[in-house]
Amino acid sequence: MLTLPAVHAEEKSPVRLDTSLDEPYQVSVDGELGGQSIRVLECIFDHLQQPYRIQLTSLSRARQNVSRHIADGFFSSAPDNRVDGYARLSAPLLAEKWYWYALDARVLNRPIWDRNLRIGAVLGSNSLTWLEARGINVVQKVARLEQLIELLQRERIDLFLADENAMRSALPQQPLAQPLQQRFVRYSPLGVYFSHDFLELHPDFLNAFNRQVEPCAPRGSKLTEEEADYLRQLTAQHLRRWAYHDDLLNALRKADARNTSDARIQELDRQWLRERLLEEKPLIRSLLQAPPSRLLMNVAEQYHPLFNELFLSDRSGQLVAISEITSDYWQADEDDYQQAKRLRPGEIHIGDIEYDGSTQSFQSKVSAPIHDPLDGHFLGVLSLGINIETAFGDSSR
Repeated sequence: MLTLPAVHAEEKSPVRLDTSLDEPYQVSVDGELGGQSIRVLECIFDHLQQPYRIQLTSLSRARQNVSRHIADGFFSSAPDNRVDGYARLSAPLLAEKWYWYALDARVLNRPIWDRNLRIGAVLGSNSLTWLEARGINVVQKVARLEQLIELLQRERIDLFLADENAMRSALPQQPLAQPLQQRFVRYSPLGVYFSHDFLELHPDFLNAFNRQVEPCAPRGSKLTEEEADYLRQLTAQHLRRWAYHDDLLNALRKADARNTSDARIQELDRQWLRERLLEEKPLIRSLLQAPPSRLLMNVAEQYHPLFNELFLSDRSGQLVAISEITSDYWQADEDDYQQAKRLRPGEIHIGDIEYDGSTQSFQSKVSAPIHDPLDGHFLGVLSLGINIETAFGDSSR
């Protein structure tokens, strides 16, 4: 058993969290507990000024300890309906990226419900929980990922499901006789399950905890070329469906006549930031009630939960339409706006994966220039916050 020393703070009892070793998220080096999840939690609890301690055990024991009121929570966990009855999942600290791994590429195209397929998984892993929840037969359950790699090399199993980061940690420990074939499955969020009893005693804790995830979560995870290409195709389909609706084009054309002086734009941006904190929101309310904003709201609702947010900016960077209240009014200083403004008609800019605090999910900010179909001149930029868990959803086949 390893214990991470509590952060000292007066007048607060330490929160006990249980976890298991799971590289690279929770690792032990010379008796010290570290890893990606540990670093995020250290940041969150530091911001909260909340003492805590982490107990190292098996994941199954961690779940039991929470259900039996021995521990206040456990991590790092994907959503698990078996746990939802006695604990509540926090906002995601990180996201796992799952792939099928096999020696024979043809195996990757077989349906995984095929009872003749010999599938392996790591005991207690999030991927095993996901497979079993879907009724997929797992014939080999082992303690360590390195054992799965060895079983695959010895042709004792046909394929297994694992996180890409975990594989990067495991492969140097398990040399390959032949290269592995892989197929992307999904992104899966990782959070902390806090017991219902703990949250009843501390009703404000989870909201405070979740608010600290955004400043503490890692920034700017890169998409692969294949993923970026998929998002371009997905966005292009939506652009053809509704991005050139008359309500949006007319709003952009009318925006050309408004005051675009720096002083006026900065004044409106300051007003927007003030109104976000106030009950009265005349500027924000007027934009939300405008027909182009109602159109974007309808699109977001129709395709929920694919889009975290949709907003349209004119060529000066001022907002013209929004599906949600944005963090600020002026967009021209944002990288995604500047990137999109330089693109030719039909081109699309794909941003990195980042945590979105308003929806408590990981997203890619995608942006596209809007040019007038009548004369081809640049009108503005359409920005789409695409939920990556939904966009790259279950592709289990």
